[in-house]
Amino acid sequence: VGRGEVDVPPDLYSIIGRFKTENMGIEKIAMNVISNPRIRFLIVCGKEEFGHFPGDAILCFAKEGIGEDMRIKGTRAAIPFLCNLTSEAVDRFREQVEVIDLVHPKEAGEIIEYDPIYFFEKENRDELVERLRECNKMNPGPFEADPIILTSEGLDRGGDEIGNRMNKLADHFANQMLRMPSQKLSTSSSIVVVSEEFRIILDPIDMEVVEVPSVNLARRLKSYLTGRDV
Repeated sequence: VGRGEVDVPPDLYSIIGRFKTENMGIEKIAMNVISNPRIRFLIVCGKEEFGHFPGDAILCFAKEGIGEDMRIKGTRAAIPFLCNLTSEAVDRFREQVEVIDLVHPKEAGEIIEYDPIYFFEKENRDELVERLRECNKMNPGPFEADPIILTSEGLDRGGDEIGNRMNKLADHFANQMLRMPSQKLSTSSSIVVVSEEFRIILDPIDMEVVEVPSVNLARRLKSYLTGRDV
């Protein structure tokens, strides 16, 4: 979780990486997992990130799943919508892997005291290595089903680029809300989809055309920030 660094023996894991967002970050993890039936355990570790709470989101996703609105159930994350996953993909992820919680700390008061870039403390690294060894011993073998391959052009970009695009979009919506009332702007104006295929939207307030990683997530983001259904 977040921007943590940890050094563990490479023979203990198949894939390792970071994730910082409670929506597209989880989608990319899920797509990778279900494309490889040999992945049977997912260890979520590191220090929780305040606001996004990606660790909480993926743990709730594994435990509770998602609702009809594509929102992860039970999470305190801000925008936990998995708009690019099918119901089949969600079920498969939850059946295929056991998700293990090694996220420390979890409470907001502790989280904000940490620098976003950090190295694992010795006791947390030792705990991670021990759990990795346990998982290797308990490995049940490949999941008995064919791989599920999902693709999304919006998710094919690098994680940093996706994050930057979503941050810019959030800033765009927030700036509209901070304008003076005399400008008579309506934050309830719906997003106009110019092209679903190419993920192009038109914001009717500023008449600005924007490329987004996900049209559905852009809708959810504006709805979350404005408190209105858009």
